[in-house]
Amino acid sequence: MKPLFFLLCVLNLGFFLWQFHSGKLSPVVARETQSGVNLLTVEEYRRALRGSRISTLVEEDIRRWQLADVEYMLAGLRGPVGYLPAKKTEQPLKPRPVVKEIQPEKPLQPIQPLIVRKCFEAGPFQDEANAQQWLAQKALSSKQILARDKITGSDFQVYYPAAKTSEQSRSDKFFLKDKGLLDIWMIQEGDKKGAFSLGVFNDKARAVLFKTQLAARGITSEIRQRDKTQSQWFAKLMLDKASLTQYESSAIQLSPCTNK
Repeated sequence: MKPLFFLLCVLNLGFFLWQFHSGKLSPVVARETQSGVNLLTVEEYRRALRGSRISTLVEEDIRRWQLADVEYMLAGLRGPVGYLPAKKTEQPLKPRPVVKEIQPEKPLQPIQPLIVRKCFEAGPFQDEANAQQWLAQKALSSKQILARDKITGSDFQVYYPAAKTSEQSRSDKFFLKDKGLLDIWMIQEGDKKGAFSLGVFNDKARAVLFKTQLAARGITSEIRQRDKTQSQWFAKLMLDKASLTQYESSAIQLSPCTNK
C-alpha cells in the first residue's frame, strides 16, 4: 500500500509541476501586449508570489518523499535490524539400522496337563490323635480336622410298658416284684419314660428269649433297640483324582467334602 500511495503522490506532484512550468502557476510581474507594457495589480502580484512559494515547498516535499521512499525500499532489502541470514547447518548423519540376527526358534515345550485338586475327607478315625498320626505317615497337611457324631445301635432292652397314672405305675411295680422280678428300674427320659426296664441284652435273640419266658409267667413286655452316639474324626485333604488310590485303604475311606 505504501508504494502505491507514494506513486499517487508523485503523479499528483508531477501534474502540479507540469502546470507550474506551463505558466499557469508562474508569478506574472508584467504583461506585454501589443499596445505596450501592462502593470500588475497588487492582488495579482500577491498571487504570483504565493504560487512561487508553494512551488518551492512542493519541490522540497517531493525530494524528501523520494529520499524516504528510497530509504524504505533499502530497509526492506536489508531486513530487520540485527538480522543475519541463517547459516546452513550440517545435518547429522543418521545411524545405520542395526540388523538383528535371526535366532532359530526354540522348540515348543509340551503343555503340561493342569492338575485339578478337589477337597476330600479321609476317615473315619477313632480320635483326633489317630487322625494326626495318619496325616504324619502320609506326609500330608490338613487345614481342618472334623469330629462328627454317629448314632449306632448299642443293645436291646426288654421293658414293661408305662402306666397312664402314677397309682397304676405303683401297682405295676408291685405286680412285677410279685412275679419274682427284683432287678427292675423305671425309665426316666425319652419316649419310654415311666416304663420299667426288665433286662438289657447285647444280642437280640437273647432279648427275644427273655420276652418269651416273661410271657409264660403272665408278664407282657416289649423290646426296643437303644441307640448310642459315637464320635468319629475326619481329615480334610486337597487331592487330585490320580492320588485317591494312593491314600485310600480298607480302614480309611476317601469321600468328597460335605458342607456339614
